[in-house]
Amino acid sequence: MPRTNMRDLSFATFNLLNLQIPGGLTYSNRPPYPDDEEGKKNYYKKVMWTAMQIRRLDAEVIAFQELWAKQALIDVFEKAQLQNDYDIVARDAPGRGKPQVALAVRKDRNKNSQLLDGWEWIETFPDNFKFDKLRESYGAEEEITVTIDKFSRPILHAVIQPEGRSPKPPEISIYVAHLKSKGPARLSFAEPQPDALIHYAKITKSAVSHIRRIMEAGAMRAMLDAVMKCEDEDAISPVVLLGDLNDDTLSVTNELLSDQPTYRVVEKSSAGRSSDKGLYSAERLQQYRSSRHVYYTHIYKHKRESLDHILVSEEFYDHSRKRLWSFRELEVYNDHLNREAFEEEGASDHGQVRAYFDWNPMPGEIDVT
Repeated sequence: MPRTNMRDLSFATFNLLNLQIPGGLTYSNRPPYPDDEEGKKNYYKKVMWTAMQIRRLDAEVIAFQELWAKQALIDVFEKAQLQNDYDIVARDAPGRGKPQVALAVRKDRNKNSQLLDGWEWIETFPDNFKFDKLRESYGAEEEITVTIDKFSRPILHAVIQPEGRSPKPPEISIYVAHLKSKGPARLSFAEPQPDALIHYAKITKSAVSHIRRIMEAGAMRAMLDAVMKCEDEDAISPVVLLGDLNDDTLSVTNELLSDQPTYRVVEKSSAGRSSDKGLYSAERLQQYRSSRHVYYTHIYKHKRESLDHILVSEEFYDHSRKRLWSFRELEVYNDHLNREAFEEEGASDHGQVRAYFDWNPMPGEIDVT
């Protein structure tokens, strides 16, 4: 899409499906790409397909999940001939079974061609986000304690500032997340085994997976509250959350993350005028624009799911009095999910999502009430 303003922005999220260099491990002791001629050939196909998709996305900010080796992502950008166009924030996985997230930001949309104030991987929940002996005041009487206090895949936080003057765009906080999947948790069967694991192993592993994901979403929401909530009603705090959240838009997990802001669907309405903590789903923004809605990013047992999301703060919402960017469109690249491309061509098993926003501050003289 042609850029008409240096302050226009597009965001994308891309689950890489275990991008690892030849000989490197992912979830098992068997490398996905052995360090031999056949493995290197398959790795080359993987890099080629991924590079093609990155060029196709053509986004200013791209979030990645399931990266195991920083060098593999560098190989992709070199194959796409984009290594000089993006700043890349990535790191190697610290061990087997611990994939990482990463971020690429186009240099001409980032002040001084570098990410401001560095970046950070957030591994632990906020110190005061603990579920210790909680008790419901009505109905159930038992105590609730959950000791989970870390993200299964650390969150990446970075700050960027798009170029431009008069007015100058503000800094934007970018969060890249990959929450716990809906797949059964890998639990230890060491003795002594808990009764639930002995009698209900499948159910227990699935329940633990969901409990972990909802705890991660709650901790993420607590982090966002600290960044987005402000006593000054005129203050702005642009935030974009990108990633594989492993749940649908209307799931409990994502409703917790988004804080469920109101959308304006009636002209004579004040809905969406202000939402200091809310995150708006680019998927839903597209729904309100489209006469037909087909949005899925993953297929499991013939079930089409929307797991990959772009969530934006009120500074990106058309009807907010704090609007700085307005939504243009969202695209989902998912054609490859309808065949075995991830086995034959090195494709991902997730679709890629891209959302475009025009620089379009709300005029001060317009009454948005």
